[in-house]
Amino acid sequence: NITSDSAPGWHPTEKQRQDVVKSAADFLSRLDEGGYDGAYAMMSDINKRAVPFEQFSRQSQMFRAKSGPLSQRTFLKVTWTKDPATAPAPGIYAAIDIASRYQNVDRHCGFVVLYQKNDHDKFEVMRQESNFIDNVMAEKIEQQKSRAELDKLWAKLATNCPNYDAASAKPQ
Repeated sequence: NITSDSAPGWHPTEKQRQDVVKSAADFLSRLDEGGYDGAYAMMSDINKRAVPFEQFSRQSQMFRAKSGPLSQRTFLKVTWTKDPATAPAPGIYAAIDIASRYQNVDRHCGFVVLYQKNDHDKFEVMRQESNFIDNVMAEKIEQQKSRAELDKLWAKLATNCPNYDAASAKPQ
């Protein structure tokens, strides 16, 4: 899974494949456990300039309070690229598409983009996106409108999640 704008002939090493999944899992686990300092420390300087710690911490706390504990997380696909022309810096990028369920959120998807400046550097979180409808809101939409309207709204939100199939991942 390498993008067409990646450096010609480049492929991630087995170590990079392992390290990127471990880095993403570590970052998300820190968020799940309320370790916002540790998660923020894993972010790239570019990401930190875009999202100050106070904002990151507040948004993460709000999501955690709303979502409850993690029930399930699946890494759907990893897409790689090296030195793409449109990237903010040269290096290796890996986008990991994610689907999750939490105690209070059955509909959650997103991605984490990790960045490695050089082959031997650690991966840093360049970007994260999370899309969800919490169960309280889902129930409200279903009661006030319809299940079809809820499914339509979730399908629209889930279009922001590459490789996530909203239709096959519908909660019962």
